[in-house]
Amino acid sequence: MNELLPSLDALLSDFTRPVVLQQLEVLLVAFAVWFVLTRLLELEQRTWPMEQRWRLLKALKPLTNELLLFVALSSAANGLQASTGVGGLALFISRFYGLCLLSRFIIVPLRLQLPRDIVNRFDMRVLRPFLALIGVAALISQIGNLNAIWSFVLVAFSKGSFTVGDLLLLLLGSYFLIAGTALPAWGLAWLGRRLFGLSETGYRAAALVMRYLIIAMGAVLILAYVGVNTTVLAAVGGGLSVGLGFGLKEVFSNFLSGVWLLLEGAVRPGDVLLLDAPDGEQDPCEVLELGMRATTLWRDRDNVELLVPNQTFFTQSMVTYNGMRDSRRRSEVVICVDHRQPPERVIQLLETTALTIPRVLNDPAPRGLLLRYDPSGLTYAIRYWIEDPMNGISIASEVGSAAWHALDAAGIAIALPRLVVQNDARTQI
Repeated sequence: MNELLPSLDALLSDFTRPVVLQQLEVLLVAFAVWFVLTRLLELEQRTWPMEQRWRLLKALKPLTNELLLFVALSSAANGLQASTGVGGLALFISRFYGLCLLSRFIIVPLRLQLPRDIVNRFDMRVLRPFLALIGVAALISQIGNLNAIWSFVLVAFSKGSFTVGDLLLLLLGSYFLIAGTALPAWGLAWLGRRLFGLSETGYRAAALVMRYLIIAMGAVLILAYVGVNTTVLAAVGGGLSVGLGFGLKEVFSNFLSGVWLLLEGAVRPGDVLLLDAPDGEQDPCEVLELGMRATTLWRDRDNVELLVPNQTFFTQSMVTYNGMRDSRRRSEVVICVDHRQPPERVIQLLETTALTIPRVLNDPAPRGLLLRYDPSGLTYAIRYWIEDPMNGISIASEVGSAAWHALDAAGIAIALPRLVVQNDARTQI
């Protein structure tokens, strides 16, 4: 393996040759010219024709300086190659930068059509590492024998061998297959929605199913390229089928539940669910994402993200507030006041007080009710409607605080629990 790559001393001597230093100097001059031109032209600050009408043109506007840099580097490298006949390194640097710039021109339009978080994850986890690998491979091909490294045998078998290329394909291929299939799946689902008029829920379900299909087909192709026997694949498939009946039953059930949730549309991103808390209360949580195995929820009171297995939505009953239909929620505050106060006066005071809270809806109007007679007093409830269920606890605190001040200003006392002490003289000593 050592003879396939040059030593560090050989690399340093190669990069300090006069022809290499000359190419780097030319590129530095081109970079300096570009820096001056960007300050003079100010392309990003200028108003382009049709900029307000075409979203794509406005989105591509920040890339003008990068495009100008590519023109400067490419012109310098090609001019050096034409005049001296030596410009391999300069051409490599300019072309690699052009490839990176091309990736930016691909990502920007995708952000306008597909979910932005999906595109950003693809950019950071797949595209940029892939470009870095291309750059490393191209650099190795300049200083060494890339084909020989790829074909270097690590382990030899009777009917074949396991090479460096096979190892890299298994490791890198598996990573890019898992991390990079989301964007192609969403792209195919977007195309299906445009062609067949899929609904939002069908669009998300199609993206999830397509991602699984791409991963499955990619895994089979990688294993086949490495040289895994089809008989072995069949045996592994049989073992997995047995595992699904035992250890993987929950995973498979969560996957099917996730697909069914997307198809049915009962739970969608943006909806608000009420989950049972350990103290018996119900915490409002917002649905962030429906995943393959679990659904991601956001709880406002402590700003945490919860992962709920998808099959939980089919085994337990939950209260949901669908953000796409009507997210309004009715809440109430219960107050016990002195029994000597007229109920009509207390109810009117509670209703008027609730209307003073900005986040309480006027329609439907708040409604006060006399719930029951308790030993300590009369128990009332003020019921009101709010727009965002995620703010239910904070709004209830505002209503309760305002009700206390209103009752105190009106001279109505809050009833306290009564303690009855019985004194039996026969038991006294």
